[in-house]
Amino acid sequence: MLRLGSVSRFDFLKMVGTVGTAFMLLPLVPFGKTFGSSVPLASKPVIIKRVDKVGPDGVAFLYPTKQKGFVWYMNHDEPFDSHFERGGGSTYDKLIKNEDGSWTADDNKRVKFNLNVDPDYEDAIGGCNMSFKDSMARGYTYDKSDLDHVELTGFFNVHKPTEHDGIYLRGPCNHHDEADHLCCEEFNYDCETDCNSTKLRSKVKFTKQSPNKYHNDPAGVKPIVPRTVLAGHGWFGIKYIHIILSHNMNNPKVKLEQWMNFNGDGKTWIKVNEVVDSRSYKWGPKAICEGEDYEVGAWGAPRMVYKWYRGDVDFKWFSCRQIEPSLIRS
Repeated sequence: MLRLGSVSRFDFLKMVGTVGTAFMLLPLVPFGKTFGSSVPLASKPVIIKRVDKVGPDGVAFLYPTKQKGFVWYMNHDEPFDSHFERGGGSTYDKLIKNEDGSWTADDNKRVKFNLNVDPDYEDAIGGCNMSFKDSMARGYTYDKSDLDHVELTGFFNVHKPTEHDGIYLRGPCNHHDEADHLCCEEFNYDCETDCNSTKLRSKVKFTKQSPNKYHNDPAGVKPIVPRTVLAGHGWFGIKYIHIILSHNMNNPKVKLEQWMNFNGDGKTWIKVNEVVDSRSYKWGPKAICEGEDYEVGAWGAPRMVYKWYRGDVDFKWFSCRQIEPSLIRS
């Protein structure tokens, strides 16, 4: 009997992709019978293959773009622009264009990019003393153009393993002083993808960052399904989705999703992680920054971030869209 690990990623994607443009809840019960008991029978990966509803880079949308919302695509002739900048603490001096049109940094010790809705953005209202209570009441931390529902996308080719927690997609978030990590502006959610081995199965997790500390999703680290080793894999895509389900001061809720495209075509996306954060979920610290216990970041903010440490990473097809929170199903 075949095991899941013996089925190539290409063959897996061919199997789920033969239906054309589709939205699928693919039960793994039949696959558990076919591939062995290592597949969790209760799991139902959500798989979308779409050849229309794509951006200028050819990458498919999962959620529709908000009318008059913020939309940004990386310029592949010159990545940096008025919105996209070198992140604080980065060790690289310049970006180098590869023969295939993708980019890499001249030093991967610490690579960080900030994407700002407002090119003149500096600090949230209140700066380092930003109030969680006031931010939730307003619905934003900087101004009304802040991002709330977001689809952040990037494609990566990891030639050598990364360190720490792999590739980070972050936000919506705010600037904070690198020298002072006891700063209320530091609150954010992270979507983290482990690319730290050429042999061990890659995993994903969400974290919540509050002043001076990262808090892992109580659901823990999750192995990627289908089984994948991302370092040395070739091109793959990550979509990080942030949706505010409830702005209610007494019961705020935020939904986070991570989707991945394993064959690098930008068309076939598999959901690999999801969480709904609420105060009852008990994720994070007790009350700080004029907030409640286990504060939920149900407010908009003006910045998104891409980041990784070490390794040898090529990147392309970065984009950010403010979205309507209804998954496109056809």
